[in-house]
Amino acid sequence: MDNIFGNKPVSGDDFFGRQDFVKHLKAILVSKNSFLLLGLRRTGKSSVLEEVVRLMGIENPDIIVINLNCQTYESIHDLYKNIYLSLPHSWRSRMREYMQDAKAIPKKLIDVITDHVEEVDIPYIGSVKLRNDALTYSNPLKELLTRFFDEQKQHIVIVLDELPFLFENIAEVNKESTKLEIEAVLTTLRSWRNIGISQAICGSLNLHTQLEHLGVSQKLLGGVLTQTLPKFTVEEAKQMMRQLSTSQEPLKDDDLDKIIRLMPDCIPQFLRYFVFCLNTHWNGETSEIKTIYDKYVYPNIVKDFEYQFNERFANLSSDYISLAKKILTHIHRKPGLREAELLNAVKDKNAYSVLLILVNHEFIIINENNQIDFSFEIVRHWWRKKAI
Repeated sequence: MDNIFGNKPVSGDDFFGRQDFVKHLKAILVSKNSFLLLGLRRTGKSSVLEEVVRLMGIENPDIIVINLNCQTYESIHDLYKNIYLSLPHSWRSRMREYMQDAKAIPKKLIDVITDHVEEVDIPYIGSVKLRNDALTYSNPLKELLTRFFDEQKQHIVIVLDELPFLFENIAEVNKESTKLEIEAVLTTLRSWRNIGISQAICGSLNLHTQLEHLGVSQKLLGGVLTQTLPKFTVEEAKQMMRQLSTSQEPLKDDDLDKIIRLMPDCIPQFLRYFVFCLNTHWNGETSEIKTIYDKYVYPNIVKDFEYQFNERFANLSSDYISLAKKILTHIHRKPGLREAELLNAVKDKNAYSVLLILVNHEFIIINENNQIDFSFEIVRHWWRKKAI
């Protein structure tokens, strides 16, 4: 197993842990059902999806997999274009001809979707007109592509990693029609599920809150089984670190316990980097593990993670920053507060709006019992330092 600790998803021999969960997700797709995989960012959702896709390719080679990462998509036509580019080569020309023969979609829009650059008027790409056309013709496009996929008579699986990023990008670029465009995306996906296309949709825990904030009905996600990424267990973390360790002195139980105390969130990519630093700099003494953490791990991984929260916090309005401070301080003093208790303690008309923002930016999480706490121990420590 290679020690890959960046943001790149891992699979195959480099994937570790959560095997039963991967098996469960794959079975959902193979049985022509769909799931929505939710979890905090950086906790390994993309790696789980990559492993599911890899195993399907080996064990179910007749399934057509359209594998998409939506992180950089900015519009519904970006989504259509990347779906087209992910199709089997033999399907692409057939899909283009299918859309052209229908004569229901402007040729320029078809050219953009099918990446037919030589025939596209370049100023049209990225223009307001292109976005408006994509929205105007979203329903005919949905109906055309739904019929096309249905006529292929093959089991299709669409994997949509980082879908909330697409919604965030739409909201940033297309403020006036954000709700309409996101609804068009979700309506299209629902239409495809209705004809038997399985979907693996991946997003952060705040996806439902994000849709609520944008005024988009969660009913558009109907027929999708919600699955929450299980936390990487302490035992999984220890086993992975043992396998990754190449230092002359093997990691002992006391060493592993020390690492877990320093990084109790058990985020796989952080632990991988920790082991990399131990392999490179450690002398084998348990007492030196904290030194390695302070000198290499915290500055290069944890501090970068904390910095994101400093940036998100600073982007709040001045009124909201004051209110966010109150909310986070209450949660720090009394973890596990219920939503009603917290709102009653804060007593501000904007408290719920700020609470949603903090959830959306993953400062905090609300569990199934409606209890509120920090999303990670790292964030709790960040706030403890910030609030002092």
